Amino acid sequence: MTASDPFSLAWAGVILLCLIYAAVCDIAVRLIPNRISAAIAGLAVPLRLADHQLVPGLLVAGLIFAVLTLFWMMRLLGGGDVKLWTACTLLVAPNGLDQGRFAIRVMLVGGLLAVVYLILRSIVRLRGRRAVPVQHDPPPRRSLIARIWRTEQWRARHNGSIPYGVAIAASAIITLWPQVPR
Repeated sequence: MTASDPFSLAWAGVILLCLIYAAVCDIAVRLIPNRISAAIAGLAVPLRLADHQLVPGLLVAGLIFAVLTLFWMMRLLGGGDVKLWTACTLLVAPNGLDQGRFAIRVMLVGGLLAVVYLILRSIVRLRGRRAVPVQHDPPPRRSLIARIWRTEQWRARHNGSIPYGVAIAASAIITLWPQVPR
């Protein structure tokens, strides 16, 4: 695939849509569909074939999966996060430098996301101390974003999980952006 090949741009667009969809699903319901991780891994295979790195890519992805499975067993990551991170590993060249950069990006973006959620929890707890008037009218129809915001506030009050798939997807996008043909 050359930089001027429109198929390459379309391929990158499909991968981008899959990553965005995974992040939105993780925010909305805290689940990343297996089919999305499988689609990303499947879309990565031709990229690894093109650079003759499929076998090393699969070995690195297997190693990453094994390590992340330990994190899942310790309840530090969700199963969908493990599968998404593994699939995204196939998108990145299977060398130590590129894989290390990707992992560091995931951790940095994940840390930033954690800080945002800590701030959100503080805001929600402060607001929760004020008296809320009782409303007997049916609730107004809310937009999707308003419903997600309300759900995130509930999760913050109840110490819900952080959508780490957002950090993984964002890091994959940041990592792959320079490679997208223009």
